[in-house]
Amino acid sequence: MFEKILDEHRNGIMILNKDFEVFYTNKVLQKIFNHTPGKRCGEFFECIHQSYEKKRCLETKRCESCSIKNNIKKVLEGKIKNIYLENVEYDALINEKVEKISMSIEIKNLIYKNENYITIEFFKLKTVDEILISNKRILDEMLDNLGDFIFYKDIAGKYIYGNKSFCDYIGIKKIDLIGKSDSDLFSKEMVKEWKKGDQKAWETGSFTVEEKVNGRYFKVTKQSLNTEEEPILISVIRDITYERKEMKKAYSDGLTGVGNRHAYDKEIRRIFDEKIKKYSMALLDLDFLRDINNELGHSQGDIALKEVAKIIKKSGIEKIYRIGGDEFAFLIENEIDASDVCCKINEEIKKVKIKDRALSSSIGVVNLRYDRSIVANFNSADGALYESKNSGRGKVTIKK
Repeated sequence: MFEKILDEHRNGIMILNKDFEVFYTNKVLQKIFNHTPGKRCGEFFECIHQSYEKKRCLETKRCESCSIKNNIKKVLEGKIKNIYLENVEYDALINEKVEKISMSIEIKNLIYKNENYITIEFFKLKTVDEILISNKRILDEMLDNLGDFIFYKDIAGKYIYGNKSFCDYIGIKKIDLIGKSDSDLFSKEMVKEWKKGDQKAWETGSFTVEEKVNGRYFKVTKQSLNTEEEPILISVIRDITYERKEMKKAYSDGLTGVGNRHAYDKEIRRIFDEKIKKYSMALLDLDFLRDINNELGHSQGDIALKEVAKIIKKSGIEKIYRIGGDEFAFLIENEIDASDVCCKINEEIKKVKIKDRALSSSIGVVNLRYDRSIVANFNSADGALYESKNSGRGKVTIKK
């Protein structure tokens, strides 16, 4: 399985056994050196000392001082866990021409089927005249420079690729991510949720959801894609915390903190589209707000509106909107007694005084009917509201 994954990796990957024999190399290295596994490390890389002395890798006079060999041995013997070597140089005989090779490598221990192996990743590999493996390739560079988290998985749920932003966020190196699954990296609860999203994306082609993690909001988009080699799942996770805050401002009434008319329109359309839950709609009008503004000043009128919003919030209703200067709309789920809660709201508002002037509100309530239009339902609630006003204000009228 790992061969498929590592063959597509942008850097060169080599796996050695305890005898320094090449157990595996990915396509990148095979293409450059035109060798397949089976040779010792230095033979694969055409180290020039073997040709000069006509001896195998590990047997020449220079082998004892070879920094690559000595560091591989340290990792193999467990003296160090891993090591990164920058700009290691050696001479190679490639196509009967001596080439000075420079490379940066990371050497790590690998346990495979209870045997010790060594993995070597080549981040840079170049001759004097040519870059054979770059530290950056165009696609990876583009993906690494994006703030979004981007990663690919195979059909078994194993990671094939993760960009720098994603790997930095979860605290893992890009090479270490390859071949791991969600259960290797995340909590059981998170794995369970991610698995659901993966399954939906595999089944339907794509899946999108918004999630809140550690106080921040993320938009998760997953899409299945059939490549020439195998099907993969591409995931893009975007931090939308700032967008959510800006959206909240756009849908929030700046004075009272409840939803505005835009928020009401969006929510009522959603409710009528889904038709899942039953709701009552209540329209509340703050009586005599114009008189308060004219006689006591607009600042006192603002205080009155804020007090009304607070009282509605305290009632336990969540979907509250200021849809006009002195008018509020709120949507009450069927589990709550709309008549009882609206009467309590009205009584609480009557207890509030603005400079010794007692507040009063009129409320109209209807049960939403999905067999009628949104406008027709609103007009019914508005009619109930005006009945309250016309009958002396400070009352609640409920239309069945």
